[in-house]
Amino acid sequence: MHVVLKQRHPQPDPAHAEPAGTEALRLASLLALGILDTDPEPQFDRIMDLTARYFGAPYGSVTFVDDHRQWFKASTGFTTRQDPRPQSICAITVDQRAPLIIPDTLLDPRTATLNSVLGGPRIRFYAGVPLVTDDGHTVGTLCVMDTRPREFGDGNLEVLAQFSELVLSELRLRLALRDLEAMAHTDTLTGLPNRRAFDRTLATACAALPGDPLVLGVMDLDRFKVINDTLGHAVGDAVLRFVAEQIGALLRPGELLARYGGDEFALLLTGPDALRRARDLTTDLPQHLRMPSGLRVSVSLGLSSAPTPGDPADLLRRADHAMYRAKQGGQTAALDLHTPLPPGRT
Repeated sequence: MHVVLKQRHPQPDPAHAEPAGTEALRLASLLALGILDTDPEPQFDRIMDLTARYFGAPYGSVTFVDDHRQWFKASTGFTTRQDPRPQSICAITVDQRAPLIIPDTLLDPRTATLNSVLGGPRIRFYAGVPLVTDDGHTVGTLCVMDTRPREFGDGNLEVLAQFSELVLSELRLRLALRDLEAMAHTDTLTGLPNRRAFDRTLATACAALPGDPLVLGVMDLDRFKVINDTLGHAVGDAVLRFVAEQIGALLRPGELLARYGGDEFALLLTGPDALRRARDLTTDLPQHLRMPSGLRVSVSLGLSSAPTPGDPADLLRRADHAMYRAKQGGQTAALDLHTPLPPGRT
């Protein structure tokens, strides 16, 4: 889910009231931010420190509320990073989707019996504004608190809302950087991971502790240049997307297919049945490569296997050699099991 964050005026907006029964959508919007349970980040800490200093508040937090807790991305005064949702004042702000000012928590029946009011920090004053995504879901708050009752006028509320915009700006930046990272590791034509992403995953898999084997596959489309030259690049692109979809449909969760470049794909299988899965795929693959137009696509697949930990360059080179052996022999696939390296491409 792509989440865009927008500015919110600090007054309740009935036109954007969240319909009943959409808590699941709110939680999905929160999870899509990828913020929960992340490490402290100085940009959020600075905003919280600046906010607390401005209002002279001994307590405050950038809070996100999920289905069972409030969680602090940044805080002032608190020694813990989360509390149960039923004990959360910020959850009230999230539920009402509007700023919440409580001059004296002991006089408000919603807060008078909370642990943070009767014990612990003994919060007596609360002011919070909601953090709202562009799809209309309140995911958290920016709030300040005190151990004595206080008044908090409209001017202060406007300033607190402006501080909350700094939080939203940082969340937007995190999302933008995450999107850029995803784009840098995704092939735009097929939507598959690209070579950079595959190499990174392969290196991680090869560095695993001794255990189950892994299987690397290098796959090349046969006579793809002829398709491009005779039928055009639009058809060639359609063939690449078709192959990506068909092979992807054969894979199980945890198995990786990537476009490695041009008309070449790479495959990574791990787990105790990796070898059996590799053999099953070589059997099933030819039956799934006839396009709806009637065009039959064929591939040459080279497979190499090794126990972990292993050498990524060794696996790639052996799989590449096996792929050329399959192509020269007119086979769909060839499997190389721990054989010495032949000279060839790296």
